[in-house]
Amino acid sequence: MSNTSLTPELAKLTSELAHGFTQCQKVVSAHARIRLFFQSPDATALYRKAEDFGEELRNKQMAGMAPSDEEIAKFNELRQSVVDNDVCRGYLEARMELDELLSTVNQYLCMAINNGTVPTDEEVAETLQQQMSSCSCGGGCSGNCDDCDSDCDHKHDGEHECCCGGHGHEDGHECCGGHGHGEGHECRCGKH
Repeated sequence: MSNTSLTPELAKLTSELAHGFTQCQKVVSAHARIRLFFQSPDATALYRKAEDFGEELRNKQMAGMAPSDEEIAKFNELRQSVVDNDVCRGYLEARMELDELLSTVNQYLCMAINNGTVPTDEEVAETLQQQMSSCSCGGGCSGNCDDCDSDCDHKHDGEHECCCGGHGHEDGHECCGGHGHGEGHECRCGKH
């Protein structure tokens, strides 16, 4: 089924770009770490346990009940176990690398299409930075909290945490709760 919004020339360019990314060593390496994670029953079980418990705490909090100190300690222990597990950590790092790569490539393409000129590296970096500072949701809601498919105003220890579906996370920016996360967008903030 062809995409009618692309001319044959644009479809060819898009296909060539996609093929180039599948051959890129950074992408190949990230996918290898992701496959390794899914092939490890121990790592996936540990990860799922932490994710499920984090979601349980988030649901409890959303229902107006504060998690107990014991529950928070248990979650932090589970989260630390995930971080300490080489396969889980490799998976998380690989997903973050791919998300950042996709966010940057999307920004280049969006600016080129919208402006009719190829943006410079500096212009893209500046735009990405503006999006990050205008809303800590990062690229997931294009810097506009009104575009989030979820809540974006949760605060933990006075800091704004992302709850917009797990997109566009940059260094140090992690998603709270497990809400709306597709594969690879998981809770790691531990501030439930």
